[in-house]
Amino acid sequence: MRTDRVLVVLVAAAALAVAGTAGDSAKTASGWLGVLTDNLSEPMLTALNIDHGVLVTDVTAESPAAKAGLQAGDVIVSLDGQKTGDVSDLRLAVRARPDKKVVIAIRRRGKDKKLTATLETRELGEHTLNFQWPAMPEQAVREARRALSNLGPDIKKGLERYDGTLDSLREQVMELRRELDSLRVEVQKRAKR
Repeated sequence: MRTDRVLVVLVAAAALAVAGTAGDSAKTASGWLGVLTDNLSEPMLTALNIDHGVLVTDVTAESPAAKAGLQAGDVIVSLDGQKTGDVSDLRLAVRARPDKKVVIAIRRRGKDKKLTATLETRELGEHTLNFQWPAMPEQAVREARRALSNLGPDIKKGLERYDGTLDSLREQVMELRRELDSLRVEVQKRAKR
């Protein structure tokens, strides 16, 4: 597959995506806690004597998490009784509860605690950079559609091959993290020898 043809395909797909959302001003509210988190490796879970949880790596000042007393180093075990097996579980649980009061079960320095937080509301797609795609001219949309319809079967097959869902990508990332954690343990073992 030639690079220039791939570029045309990517630009065309982006143009169609932008055209499909241009003028769409409907926004969806999403809950916000205000923490940065990371998944725990199997050795970390074993060391903490728990079977699931998400490590808090940073807490945003004046956020619902900060107001509730969450601290970096805490392990969030559940939110409103819903287990947090990984970062995605926590993110989905928080997003589903805008402006709701929630109970956060944590493990801090080997002790279990429960904290109460009132989640704030954020608009989905709201980011610190607040980037917005410009509206695409109708002619660009027509050209993008024409380019996509003229694609050869080899490019279509290539695009289908990379049509992974978010869940499959998430699983691949988790698999890579598990491998990385395993390699870290192995390196530590060899360093001790």
